[in-house]
Amino acid sequence: LTAFETGSVTSYAVQSAQDRGVLFVKPGADVYENQVIGIHQRPGDLAVNVCKKKAATNVRSNKDSTVVLASSKEMGLDDCLEYIVNDELVEVTPESLRLLKNPKMGKQRRG
Repeated sequence: LTAFETGSVTSYAVQSAQDRGVLFVKPGADVYENQVIGIHQRPGDLAVNVCKKKAATNVRSNKDSTVVLASSKEMGLDDCLEYIVNDELVEVTPESLRLLKNPKMGKQRRG
């Protein structure tokens, strides 16, 4: 699973995205386009919008909706290096480890 756009992860979007597979990100985390955010349950890549916000309407609901989210999968450096394939990279910063699609590989496939 890859992020469709750059932004902050919302719990509303994670609720629908967790049906697609196991996620590596939690609500509130910052992601950017083409970042690997989870493991798809089927072969191949799927771009998922984990930054979408719930539409605000004037209609009030009598029912309070409680969002129940599955826990995200924590991955260390060794796990990240074992998980990546030829078209993916591991970004290591002092604050986080991120998996992303190699932008140069994406241009080669499209061209």
